[in-house]
Amino acid sequence: MIAGTIKAKGIDEVIKIIERGEADLYELRVDAMESFEGIEKLKPFAGKLIITVRSKEEGGFREIRDEERLKLFKEFLEINPAFVDVEFKSKIAEDVIRLAREKKVRVIISYHDFEKTPSFEELKALLEEMKKLKADVIKVVTFAKHHIDNVRIVRLYEYEKNLIAFCMGEKGKISRALSLILSPFTYASLDEAAAPGQLSAEDMKLLLALIGDGND
Repeated sequence: MIAGTIKAKGIDEVIKIIERGEADLYELRVDAMESFEGIEKLKPFAGKLIITVRSKEEGGFREIRDEERLKLFKEFLEINPAFVDVEFKSKIAEDVIRLAREKKVRVIISYHDFEKTPSFEELKALLEEMKKLKADVIKVVTFAKHHIDNVRIVRLYEYEKNLIAFCMGEKGKISRALSLILSPFTYASLDEAAAPGQLSAEDMKLLLALIGDGND
């Protein structure tokens, strides 16, 4: 499955993007929004939404205090989205997970490194720590400086089934392609890329048609 990343200023714009989109899921980057009026209008689309209020440290579009991020998570949880995504290193991670569990909303716990890909030993240790939070999906995203970094990140799939793992950057596109068949879902841009090396949903669908779904 493909999750298209939405960067929009307000709720009406979000709805327009979803209505004309062809993705299976939509990651709503709340940190990119300027107005939150009319959140309830998203209810008909909630089953396809991943709510993300990304911190600036891990790629957020603006600085938002943790207290405000938690408040936004709480407000968007009222529509019962498919997932919420919170950073593993965030101080509010456990609070977001608790609130999501109360609403029976699935949780993605995520980690992003925009500078490098750590050694495989470091990645494996990170994965084991992330597992302790018992999220529904673990997401590990790093930056590829060398093509070999793709191998490091893809090896993680041996140790966790519900994992999304790939590298950002031009040299990380191989792992993005592999995540199409190794992950429960992966990410693509609907317009402008939200992360370095992010492929468009159209390109990802073409790739998926070429490589199959991995069940052969």
